[in-house]
Amino acid sequence: MTQTIFTYNQEQAIKAGNSSFIAETGAYICRIISAEYVQSQSGALSLELTVETKEGLRGNYLSIYYQGKDGSPLQSGHNMIQAIMGGTRVAELTRQFKDNKAYAPQLEGKYLGLMLQKVLRTKQDGSDTYGFQILCPFFHNTQKTLAEHLENKPAERIKWLIEHIKDKDDRRKQDQQQNYQAHQQLYGQSTSSSYPPPLADNLDDEIPF
Repeated sequence: MTQTIFTYNQEQAIKAGNSSFIAETGAYICRIISAEYVQSQSGALSLELTVETKEGLRGNYLSIYYQGKDGSPLQSGHNMIQAIMGGTRVAELTRQFKDNKAYAPQLEGKYLGLMLQKVLRTKQDGSDTYGFQILCPFFHNTQKTLAEHLENKPAERIKWLIEHIKDKDDRRKQDQQQNYQAHQQLYGQSTSSSYPPPLADNLDDEIPF
């Protein structure tokens, strides 16, 4: 007796060998798998989203930092979380513990559009890696941002971002920071002005962790 085990599916066949994770800058319609409260080693606090796109691509470690390592609130992070709440129609976020981790259960299973920017970085061993940052959430069914929805305006912001936003390359910034730190260790804190740290003044403002 012959029994069919597999029937050819071209869509599944094409996916073989391809990444199952988000890999490019772009706008994605997502389902939120989890929203975890995370504290970095330095003490900075973030809300970390794990999402899955309608194409089945996974997005991990989408961190929104809302409190700096010094305990001060980060307004941009608070604004982003509020925009996500508005886009998912969630009135409040609570903290629920599961397996020694803290989650915001109100966001789990919600659908949301996310404009994501790929950020190129350098690992400790010198090799290249990348992550993603959320630029703008939007309503998954209309592609409108919260402001466009409230003001009854056409969906234009996300279209503009798709056309103009490219990958962000932070590798040079990291190299400059590492070179500056190495220079300080070698020659001490009182160094000549001939070696200015071009990006050191604002690094802490951009990287709260």
